Order: sequence, then C-alpha cells, then structure tokens
Amino acid sequence: MTWLPRILGALRLDDLADQPGNVVPFAVRAETEIGWLPPTIEERGAHSWRLRAGSPQGLEATWMVTEYADTRAVECSGELRNVGRETVVGIRELWTLDARVGLPERWGEPWVRCVNGVRFLPSHFPPDDYRYVDRQLLRTPQVYTPVGGSALEDGRSSGRDLPCLILASAPAGRGFALFYEWSGLWTLGVTQDPTPAGGSWPWPIQLGAAIWGLSIDLRPGERLPFANLAIAGFDGGLSEGGNALRRHVARHVAPSLGGEPVQPPTSFNHYFAFVNDFTAAKLEPAVDAAAACGLEYFVVDAGWFRGGFRRGIGNWGEADPAKFPDGMPAFARHVGQRGLRFGTWFEPEFAHVSSTLFAEHPEWFLRGPHTSPWATPTDVHYPDGVRMTDVFDLGENFALMDFGLAEVQQWWMDRIIEAYERWDVRWILWDFNQPPRPYWDHEAPVGRVGLRQVGHVEGLYRVLDEVMRACPDLLIEQCASGGFRIDLGTVRRGHTFWMNDHTTHSDVVRALQHGLNEVLPGIYANTNLAQGRFDYAEYDFLSHGGGSFGFSGRLWEASGAELERLHDFVTRFKGYRHLLADDYERSTGNPQSASEYAHAVWTDGGASVEMTFNADRRGSAELRHTGPPAVEAGR
Repeated sequence: MTWLPRILGALRLDDLADQPGNVVPFAVRAETEIGWLPPTIEERGAHSWRLRAGSPQGLEATWMVTEYADTRAVECSGELRNVGRETVVGIRELWTLDARVGLPERWGEPWVRCVNGVRFLPSHFPPDDYRYVDRQLLRTPQVYTPVGGSALEDGRSSGRDLPCLILASAPAGRGFALFYEWSGLWTLGVTQDPTPAGGSWPWPIQLGAAIWGLSIDLRPGERLPFANLAIAGFDGGLSEGGNALRRHVARHVAPSLGGEPVQPPTSFNHYFAFVNDFTAAKLEPAVDAAAACGLEYFVVDAGWFRGGFRRGIGNWGEADPAKFPDGMPAFARHVGQRGLRFGTWFEPEFAHVSSTLFAEHPEWFLRGPHTSPWATPTDVHYPDGVRMTDVFDLGENFALMDFGLAEVQQWWMDRIIEAYERWDVRWILWDFNQPPRPYWDHEAPVGRVGLRQVGHVEGLYRVLDEVMRACPDLLIEQCASGGFRIDLGTVRRGHTFWMNDHTTHSDVVRALQHGLNEVLPGIYANTNLAQGRFDYAEYDFLSHGGGSFGFSGRLWEASGAELERLHDFVTRFKGYRHLLADDYERSTGNPQSASEYAHAVWTDGGASVEMTFNADRRGSAELRHTGPPAVEAGR
C-alpha cells in the first residue's frame, strides 16, 4: 500500500482516491525543481510509520506519521537534510503536505471552512476575530487561487487566520479537517483542479500546508523541518469537523496539569485594575477579594520588575524592591496562605535595550529596523492616531532574543524553573507583544533568510517542552498581545490562551469565546471580567463563561453582596467547566448583531451545558446544566 491510501484508511475516508503524481507527500520549493526518487516505508510500531525519500540534488527527506484510531486522526511531520556535497540554492517553502486527492461524485462540490485569527481589540460588532468563513469549491475551468489561510506577513502565526481548515461534503456527510503546528509563517489551503464541461470523476483537489518566508541555501549537513500537521476525518458537516479537531486536541495535544487533563481555570489578573501602579501592599486587598470569590490563581501580570511595563522588559531578576520590598517569594507565600496559587508574567522573547539581560548578553539578541517593513495604513491605531508598529520602535528600543541559540534556551529554562521552585509560581503568562519577522529578516545574510525563523520556533518549542516536563503542575497561559500566536504548536505547549485584550463588552467577548470554541476546546478561550463596575448580570457572567474565566477589576471595592454573587457564579462555573472541552454546537452560527438570539451547547454525549442569550429580551441569558456538577473535579 502506498502512503496516501494508508493515510485515507486511518482517516476512514476510503472513498477518496489517490491521484497520479503523489510520489511523496511533501514538497520543497526552491530556485531549481526538486525531484524525488520512489520512497520507502518503514514500520515504527502498531500505529506509527516513516517514509524516506532521496532526491538527485542530494536531499534526504524523512516523513513520520502517527495514527490515532480514537479520533480518526493522523499527525505527520519530518525533516529535510542535505546529505550531498553541494549546496541546494534558494529553498523558499517547506511543504509538510502537498498531495492530490480525488473526490468521488457523491461528494459533489464540498464546502471549506476557515477561521479568522485575531484583529486585536475589536471595537465593532460582530468582531472579525475568530469568525469562521465558509466557501464552496466549484467545478469550474477557471481556477487560480487556493482556498485557505496564512500567517500575518510580520511573522505572527494567527494575526490573519487560525492555521486550520475544514472540508466537508453535504451530500456525502463526511469530510476532513487540518490543523498546522508552526508558530511562524505558514500557509494552509486547498485548490481544486480546473474542470472542463463534462469533466469526469474523481475530481482532483490539491491539499497543502507549508512553512514560507524562506530564502535558504541549504549547505551540506544542514537540515530543515517539515512542521507537524494534524489531519482528522469525520462524519457530518463543517461543525462536526470542528468537533473532530476539538476531540483530537483534547485527547492528544492539550498538555496535562499535574498529570491530569486540565480544566478551565479561574483566576484574578492584576493588570486592568492596577497597570504599573501597584505594590505588594496594594495587591493584598485584591488577594483577599479573589479568595473570597473562590478563585484558584492570583496572577501578577506585567510590571513586577524594575522599570515596569514595557521599558523594564529584560529585567528578569528579582522583583522591583519598590513594589515588593520583602521580595516576590514573600508575596507568593501570602497568596498561598489565602488559598490561592501564585502566578506571574514574562515576555521571554523580547527585551528593552536598557535592560539588564540585554546589557549582559547583547550577543543573544537580534536587532530590527525602525518600523516593520510589513506595516500598512490599516494597522492597529491608538486613539491619538499613532500606529502600533511605530510605538514598537523595533530597532531602537527593543530586541528579539534569538531562541535558536542553545544558551538562550537554557537561560530561559533555568529562569522559569527557578521561579517555579523559589517563588512557588504555578501560573506563567508567557507573552509575545511584537512582530518577530522584522528581527528575523533584518540584515540576514544572502541565502540565510528564514533560518532565524526556523531556529526561533524550534527553540521556543524546546524551552516550553522542557519547562512543562520539569514543572508538571505549572499552568502556562499563552499570550501574544491577545491572540496573535494561536497555532497547534502553542496549543500543545499551553494550557490556555489570553485570547484577546478586549474584555469589557460582553457581546464582543461572547462572540470571541464562542468563535474560538469552533475548533479548540473551551479551556483555551481565557478572558476576564474587567469592567469598572460590579453590577454584573447573568448576561455578563455567561458571556465570559464559555472558556477559562477570571476577574481583572478593582475586586476589593465590591460590596459583600456583590462578592457573594461573584462567588456564586464561580462555584457554578466550576460545576460545568469540565464539559467545555467536549463536543460543541453553536446552532445560531456566526453572530450578526448584538441583540439577536444566540445559542451554544457543550456535551459529552450525556451531560451538557447550554447557554442562550437574548431569548426573551435584549440582555437576557440562561444556563442549563444537565448531569452531575464537578465542583471539586480537577483544577
């Protein structure tokens, strides 16, 4: 059996057909065409196998597959190595998958669903962030553009689209879904073959997933990755394709916490209440209020270090003595004494040029241009009209740590483990606030463009993998100015995401959480109630209650009755949160207006939690939870 029928068999999609030209599943785009010799397949176990192939240009490719019968899924990845004596010039794209699949007639013209990435702090409704977009493939003689998505040009992996794609046939009632694991520049798409009038079946489509943004002359002995790609087969429509991805992520991708599956946590984050104006003494009333509400974590966000946020980024030693005169360990103990776990914030990949770390190790950093070469007039603007890319001051004030360096990787492993052991940190908010590609590509030597991207992403994964191994009950919250880096790589190495910096408009927050739930378990959609008030209605609670949940307001100013209401909701949330990783259905689909009826349900096939909004009137909300609550279950 050749490789594609074997993949289709694992997906239980045997009615799809292999097509001529599928010699190997991957592709390498370079200045010269790369050809491949017939591959060999080696068994690596009952559910794992490896394909090897060589090229006349001296390249050797290894492509590895793991099959997951319980989720009808496969994950495939590999590497490309130059084993010859000559440099292979101008490699620009590395395609983990580049395959032609024949659709049978009963599949008709299938639909493709893609999901938007983040746009940052939406100020309109409906928000574009995490909104799915459906398109139908047509049998037409004019075909030039693939249907799919890509990373933002500046290197942020979900700044334009999430790296996932769902294809489903309504007549056949089945399909497949893909999710890509690359925290840099990626593309993912499907292209149908042109079809003349009366064209025969099967109808070929081309599936592809690639790393791009490269211009690499691969020297003898050097290697490059084929990034990991998850593919899941399913029966049903596009929404069932989203559930196929959710199930696979929940069972085989999402990291455990303390050896157990993670449940959506509850937390207090200091930032929206204090920004940089805080001390340990000022935080203590917030700790008490968070404990009174029954929250599990108290997180000191950005600004605990000398210089504050953002100028102090890179001062990662002891906490600012003006803010924590007794040191961070003493404050962490205070948090623990109130029954909460302590968390804090790092932005490991950047530093201000005035910081201690930059001064001690300037050779660890990449400098950039003044502004991003990929800035446009439509980029995010602050209220005074200044573009965010100008505020970054890329070259002058901030530098990117080169995570491709082993010394950098080791430094950050040691620093996070030290915080875990000495500060008793049990929650890390791992932030990433600037576009990386201007640094990766700035003044890169000819033939070396893209190596920094590859080194950085692989180094980041190594650090996070080691930190999770060494700190088994450390919860990692991924963040990138909200949700600018959500991909299967950070999903695998994070327990939740700070999904968006917009926290205040309940309709917008609900749309964001429910949209992200289309393809990821609810644990990943973290948000906080951060309004400057405490007269929260059921509508506010439930609009923030479709994922991980927290507060980030001046909670200590709430009255006793208001704290009691907050406590009641947290207790109720803990009773249903275990279901947020299960199958999800949003029968009302993409929202069109804030006042319209909205409905969502999560179910494990028995128990369920159902939310309805605006059913009786504008601002009404109702929660129905069937099955036993799990107030004390998990974390």
